[in-house]
Amino acid sequence: MRKFQNLIAAALVGAASVACSSAGFAQGYPDRPITWIVPSSAGSGFDVISRLIAPKLSEVIGQPVVIQNIAGAGATVGATTASEAKPDGYTILLANANHTAGEALYKSLPYNLLTSFDPVVRFTASYHVFVVNPALEAQSLNDFITEARAKPGELNIAHAGVGSTTFMCAELFKSMADIDLASIPYAGGGPALTSIVAGETNVYCAPYSTAKPFIEDGKVRSLAISSKERMPFLPDLPTAAESVPGFSFVSWYGLVVPVGTPLEIREKIRTALAETLADPAVKKGLADLGFDPTDEGPEEFGAFLKSEVEVTKQLIEKAGIQPQ
Repeated sequence: MRKFQNLIAAALVGAASVACSSAGFAQGYPDRPITWIVPSSAGSGFDVISRLIAPKLSEVIGQPVVIQNIAGAGATVGATTASEAKPDGYTILLANANHTAGEALYKSLPYNLLTSFDPVVRFTASYHVFVVNPALEAQSLNDFITEARAKPGELNIAHAGVGSTTFMCAELFKSMADIDLASIPYAGGGPALTSIVAGETNVYCAPYSTAKPFIEDGKVRSLAISSKERMPFLPDLPTAAESVPGFSFVSWYGLVVPVGTPLEIREKIRTALAETLADPAVKKGLADLGFDPTDEGPEEFGAFLKSEVEVTKQLIEKAGIQPQ
């Protein structure tokens, strides 16, 4: 009996030691630069929001937040790199619908979104806009659809790679509008948008945050927004649903870290991000780019990710897209 009691006591001491170690680790975090992985190219929606947030987050958290662009395969290359990092809070992945789509679009990934990462926070929702080159004759999305139906297979739609949000938006649009468009992939959102500017492609369902400066400079023309209703920041821009009944496409951004990262560290990151997003300059910048703020912590965000993976799988099956 004495031996059993000693074993129990030792186990309790060990557990307390681990808890203290974890708490101490959180208290000392961070004590060096943090890598913020942007799983897309410079100029993409991922990149735009990251460069708006990172400088202020660096101030709030007390260490440099270094942006690392790792583009490729619908944001899965960057996610792979993040999944292989140590679970110590010094590698953060900016995630979005690319990653829930990836679970359905790829037969085999080096990681699993739901088991290789711990959720930190989902902090915003965003919308896409259908943009064309100003020289294109179509003045509305309905005009474009009419032309596409008259020329099946002759027009095309750009996207930032299979699995990207722009790919999902493109496929949903083609399916719901019942039109035949050639899909033209690019290595990221920046190059895809540039293809519209150069007249290489006909239409692109671009993140509004990426497209905004190009729209304002007259380099592209917007035809519609992917929200269910017209947005206050673009009251004169029709919704895609006004031409394609029922159409809606909403993207989101959140932070995840390698699985095993202590909850205390995840909460510290979430708290620092909340303070960052409350900064007037950052808040205005996000609003100007059409982002709707939210604050879903680890548990709620984790449930959201599981739901999104299932919803996306159903969408892909319905669209007849075969996993690669």
